[in-house]
Amino acid sequence: MSLQHWENYYRGGAIVSCPLGPGPGYTQELRNAWVEFFSGLPEGARILDIGTGNGAIALIALETAAAAGRRCEIHGTDLAQIDPARDVRDGARLFTGIRFHAQVATEQLPFEASSFDAVSGQYALEYTIVDQALREIYRVLKPGGQAQFILHHAESIVAQKARETLLQSALVLDETKVFRKLRRHLEAERCSRSAARKTLADLVAALGTLGQAAGQTDNPLMLNVTIDAVRKLLAARQQMSPAALDLEIDRFEGNIRASVHRLQDLIRCGQTEAGMQGMSGLALAQGFEVRELALQHHAGDALVGWRLRLTRP
Repeated sequence: MSLQHWENYYRGGAIVSCPLGPGPGYTQELRNAWVEFFSGLPEGARILDIGTGNGAIALIALETAAAAGRRCEIHGTDLAQIDPARDVRDGARLFTGIRFHAQVATEQLPFEASSFDAVSGQYALEYTIVDQALREIYRVLKPGGQAQFILHHAESIVAQKARETLLQSALVLDETKVFRKLRRHLEAERCSRSAARKTLADLVAALGTLGQAAGQTDNPLMLNVTIDAVRKLLAARQQMSPAALDLEIDRFEGNIRASVHRLQDLIRCGQTEAGMQGMSGLALAQGFEVRELALQHHAGDALVGWRLRLTRP
C-alpha cells in the first residue's frame, strides 16, 4: 500500500477518505450505520477505531456518546503518520477526548487483551493482512464485545468513480502530457516568440482535449481542476520566478500522481461477494460470531460498500 501518499492526503486536512457529498464528514445512511452501532454501547465504553485516518468514524462515536449524555473512551489507530488535531481545521477542538495512535498496524495493536467494548473501521480492514488483523481485534475485544466494519465493494459507486478518475488521470499525465507541455511553453517564452507560438498551440490543444473529455462525463472533477490549475499557473508567470513556478507545477502534478496511488489501493482492496464470504470465514476461524454481512448503501440506492458485524462470544 502506498503509505506516503495517504499521509500526504491526510495532511491536507480531509476528514473522510472518499467524500460522497459536499460536507466534510459522512452523512445519511453511512452515518446512521455508525450511530446505530455506537448507540448500543454501555456507559464508559472503550472504543477502538482502526484505520482511522483523520478520525471520521471516531468523531461520530464521540458525537453519538455526547448526544446520549454518555461518557466513552475513544482510541484511533492508523498505519500512517497521522495527526488529526493538527491537520484538520479546528481539529484540536473537534477531537477533544479522542486519542490518536500513529504508525500502528492493526496486525499488531499496542493494547492489552480484552480491553475494548467495541472496534470500528471504515474502509480499513480490507487494507490489512486480514487474518492477522482479525486475530488482534479478537484479542483486544472484551468477551461480548462488538465490531463493525464497512469495506469497499468492488462494484460500488466509490470504486466506479475511482476507475473514472484513474482514466482521467491517465489522460492528464500520459496522453495529453499537459504539464510537460506547460513547462515547455514556459521555457520557450524565455527564449523566443516564434518557439513560444508553437508550444502555446500544443498546450492549447491539450487543454482542449481535457475540456472535451470533461464535457462527456458526469464526474469531471479531475479534468476541471487540472484545466483550472494550468490556466492559473499561466496567469502567475508574471508574478512568480521561473524556479517558483516550476516548483508549483511539480507540486500539482505530484498531487495527481499521489491520487493515482490512493485510487489504485482502493480498487485493489474492493471486495466481491466471494471475497466477503472468505473474510467471514476468517472471522469465524478466529472465534467471532458473524452477526451481519450486508450491502451498505448511501443516499438511497447508491452502493458504497459492505457492512460486516462481528461479536466476540
